[in-house]
Amino acid sequence: MGKLFLIVDMLNDFIEPTGKLYFEKGQAVVAPIQRLKAAFRAVGAPQLYVNDAHPPDSQEFAVWPPHCLVGSWGARIVDALAPGPGDIVLTKDALTLFAEAAAEGLLRGFGASRLYLAGVATEYCVKACALDAVAQGFSVTVIVDAIAGVDLTPGDAERALATMEQAGVMFATTDAVIAGLA
Repeated sequence: MGKLFLIVDMLNDFIEPTGKLYFEKGQAVVAPIQRLKAAFRAVGAPQLYVNDAHPPDSQEFAVWPPHCLVGSWGARIVDALAPGPGDIVLTKDALTLFAEAAAEGLLRGFGASRLYLAGVATEYCVKACALDAVAQGFSVTVIVDAIAGVDLTPGDAERALATMEQAGVMFATTDAVIAGLA
């Protein structure tokens, strides 16, 4: 069945120290995601970046400070994970890619039945994308050493993992995913 790698919100505003919603744990997942990108590319599996890109009047700013504004440095993918040839960059003005009407059809158009997720933040966009993907009938594997949580309240990321597990999301390490692709 078709495998697809989703890289969630690896953007300057979250990963770079001068970013508007920077959190230190986000930098730790850059290296595992680099390895995963190379492995998925080696087997010809599609790679999709799922990125926040908010207009100035985004409803998200009722909860969060302005970040990842369309066209800004903060909304750009970090240099270390720059898209390569054939990679697809999708934008969203919500926690989940599936808030965009065409998302499910696009993923199915790639022949995807299994989605592998990496990126930030565990308890927000990663969780929302994973839960919505399961609800749309995709098999979902979250790569646990390639995600990072903010943990505004201690334990938020762990609770998000438990919620995802209850919904049927599977978990694997970078090494296990790479070994399974070979």
